Amino acid sequence: MWGSLVAGKEKPAMECLRETQTKSPHSTLEKVCKRVLPPGVYKFLFDALSQFPVIRCLTGAVFGALSGVGLFFGLMQNIAMTTVQHVVVGCVFVGLCSLGGMFSSLFRCSVLLMFPSMIGSQGRTFLMVYVLHGLYQGPIANIQRNVQDVASSMGCNIDLQITHSKVMWRMLTEPYVQVVQEIVNDSEVFQKEAQNVSRQFQKIQDEVMGQYGYDSLGKESVHTANSTQEEYVVKTRARCDYVVQQGVSRCQDWFSVKWEKCMNTIQAPLINHFLCVPMQFHFLCDIMRVMTSWCTENVPVEGNFGQTFDKLNDSINMLAEHFTTDVVLEKLEQQSVFGVDILQNFSKELSREFQEKSVIAEKIAGAITFLLSFTFITVFTSAFGYVHQYCRDIHFDNVYITTYFRQIDARRRRAGKRYLLPLKKAEQASLINPWSLSIHPSELMPVIVGFLQVASLALFVCVLLAVDGILHSIFDLIRRHTFTTYSVTSVHHIDIVIGGDSMLARLLRKTIGAFNTSSNLDMQSSNFQCLPQPHALSQSSYLWIFIPLLLMCLMCCLQVYTNRLRRVITAFYFPKREKRRILFLYNLQIQKRISFIKRQRHRLRNQKQTFIKVLSAVLAPLKRVGCRLFWCWVCGGFVRQNQAVECSSVGCTMICCQQCWTDLDNICYACLPHQCGQQDSGSESDVYYGC
Repeated sequence: MWGSLVAGKEKPAMECLRETQTKSPHSTLEKVCKRVLPPGVYKFLFDALSQFPVIRCLTGAVFGALSGVGLFFGLMQNIAMTTVQHVVVGCVFVGLCSLGGMFSSLFRCSVLLMFPSMIGSQGRTFLMVYVLHGLYQGPIANIQRNVQDVASSMGCNIDLQITHSKVMWRMLTEPYVQVVQEIVNDSEVFQKEAQNVSRQFQKIQDEVMGQYGYDSLGKESVHTANSTQEEYVVKTRARCDYVVQQGVSRCQDWFSVKWEKCMNTIQAPLINHFLCVPMQFHFLCDIMRVMTSWCTENVPVEGNFGQTFDKLNDSINMLAEHFTTDVVLEKLEQQSVFGVDILQNFSKELSREFQEKSVIAEKIAGAITFLLSFTFITVFTSAFGYVHQYCRDIHFDNVYITTYFRQIDARRRRAGKRYLLPLKKAEQASLINPWSLSIHPSELMPVIVGFLQVASLALFVCVLLAVDGILHSIFDLIRRHTFTTYSVTSVHHIDIVIGGDSMLARLLRKTIGAFNTSSNLDMQSSNFQCLPQPHALSQSSYLWIFIPLLLMCLMCCLQVYTNRLRRVITAFYFPKREKRRILFLYNLQIQKRISFIKRQRHRLRNQKQTFIKVLSAVLAPLKRVGCRLFWCWVCGGFVRQNQAVECSSVGCTMICCQQCWTDLDNICYACLPHQCGQQDSGSESDVYYGC
């Protein structure tokens, strides 16, 4: 259908052959190659694929192999594999690429399209991931390293404090431990001393508790006693009475002995009785019975003697038991701080924790590195997708005024038919001049999106670098102002002198005398080895971050022109498809030119979206201050006040630029009566810009 508008009458076969042999190039690339390259090379590049089949296969195989090598290193350099695996996978991959380059124009075109894609949005994505990788290897890793260094410094200081505390605690407890240890070592000596004390006390116990020194009457009195005190008082009195009784008995025995001796000495019968009469005065012995009342009233027994004896007896009995000593140490489990036992080596535990976190960080770095390879794959898939959509969708990226487009228009102009160039101002928004350095409105949105991505990434980079710099300054300040010197001094001297040679003196010398210890401590130390050593980010790290950012900014500007280059490369590999696309575009624009007045009349008359109207109403107050801004209702462009054409009808506010007013034949279709025109029916297919 579209071809009928530009196709003429069929020409004879010889004329067509002659025209084919002398045809002019349809693209600028073909023109340049025809002038620069030798004729043989030019024919090889632009003739039909059936020409030079062997050379084309060999050239395609070499191109595929070289591109396969480049793709392999781009894909696999960040994937961990052994050397043998690299060689095997590389050979297979390069072989497949060689086959693709030999038999597939789609593959060869996709490989070449990777270069403009790298400068476009896909290249920005690759550089963005590369910047993230640089951020992780640079400021993020530096922040982690500095934080780890400060944490290790804290751990070292805690270890130092724990060491000092252990030393001071050891100085405090060592004398007591030494005393207890000496007691444990002298346990046998203590046992012997205890047995000696028991033997010595046995004599006192026999004296107090013994059943002697009194008669049976006294024993009956002792059995009636209720306590040791009463029993000892009764025993003492009984013994006192017994002593008096024994004294009286001995006195009487003495008189009896003396009587017999006197009688044996004097043999005269009567005289000896007379002279020995004094030896019969044994009644004088009863005078000793006076002591009985004294024993009752003046017995030297203290009131608490029985209680004291009982306690002493119990103590001696306990001392007489087997004497043993043991040292029992009780260990209290301390709670952990941040999951780390502070009584152990805090620095080692902290290093172990950070080592576990470092393993996770390495996995994240590996994932980012793998993502780099995946991003490189997306560059190829994007190029392949562009070629595939180019060959399938005739509307895709079909917005360029190419050389062939101009040739068609010039031929129609010479033939006196309807032509398109130069375009009307309202039509310029839908077509792009590939040789124009200005950015077309349809190309502006990807550029703005790219700059927003770069700006957001740059802001994130600046925040990370600022955080890294601030932390480095803080840690350096800590390093310079936290140097501390520790001085631990201790003097311990105890000298207890116990004199005497008694049993108690010897026992005390064995126990209390063990406290006689002496020690001196003078320890000097500092936390110099524990001070943090913050690392500043190197200049190379800054370069590896900011150079890709600058390249991304440059890519945002060059993206427009590299996107135009994609069509040139694709047209080189698919010239027939390109010719068909241009014919379709030209015919479509011819149809739009024919219906231009109708479409504009319909649009202006039925314009429901009133953006320009609302904007003009909002800016209307500026008219009072002498500042007026206008927008053309047809092309939507800005119009200066001296170049604006306003409708003279009452109530009509339509404003046009001079060119659009001329294109509308100087008629305001916004206020034209409705019956003067017909509305377009049906929708039109349109071409669109491919990002």
